[in-house]
Amino acid sequence: MRRLLFLLLALSLTSCAPRLPSPTPPEPAATPLTLLDHGRFRLWYDCQRGEPHRFSFTLDKDQGHLPRVDNFRIDRSLPEGCMGQFSAKAYSTPKGYHRGHLAANNHFDDDRAAMDASNLMTNIVPQLASHNSRTWYQTELLTECYRDLRPVKVIGGVVFGHAGAALDNDAFVQSHGIATPEAFWKVLLTEDEHGQRQVIAWWIPHQAGLGTDLDPYLRSVRQIETALGRDEPPIEVPEQLKDQRPPHTWPLTAHCDRE
Repeated sequence: MRRLLFLLLALSLTSCAPRLPSPTPPEPAATPLTLLDHGRFRLWYDCQRGEPHRFSFTLDKDQGHLPRVDNFRIDRSLPEGCMGQFSAKAYSTPKGYHRGHLAANNHFDDDRAAMDASNLMTNIVPQLASHNSRTWYQTELLTECYRDLRPVKVIGGVVFGHAGAALDNDAFVQSHGIATPEAFWKVLLTEDEHGQRQVIAWWIPHQAGLGTDLDPYLRSVRQIETALGRDEPPIEVPEQLKDQRPPHTWPLTAHCDRE
């Protein structure tokens, strides 16, 4: 009898004890990015969503003036099972968007094969016309200027959103199979006139009407890494330079070759 009473008491105490919360399930791991090597430039690409995430290349002094040819086309070199855009036509509905280059076509105007590769749709995203031709172009123009002084390493990318308000601008999923970026970013790594390494970086929201003043979008490389999140690989810049953030965007040089 005493044993039975002891068991009943133990069961009653167990039933009254607070339950520990269930462990939070781990977040799903980020999709690993696939490297697409186009020779003069490289892309890191999300095959599951069909989205480019990052690009990288190094430029020496500009010695080319090949004419631009807008031979946009689907990238048929993607690995099996890797999603890509299924149309190379203009982003026409709604109006006001360009086929925006990540690795700029004009940076490779000494090499027809590289220019052609830059027109593959894996290097192209929907980009607001004014953002492409004014704001983002300003970063490309600075790159063209400073490459004539010393080699410039260019690292950049785009950021996509897949929930909430980030879906509002995804007008080309049905027509092309790609979302529209929420932000663009770019890093330039080069040397100053004394041979000291210097870096400049921008995080630019994808909005119309931002103009050509890049100062509001200046960031340190570390700030960009933080904004990208832990799932993104680190930006290939020396650690001691990652906190540099100049007070103003570098000025355009006097004799910059803009072609």
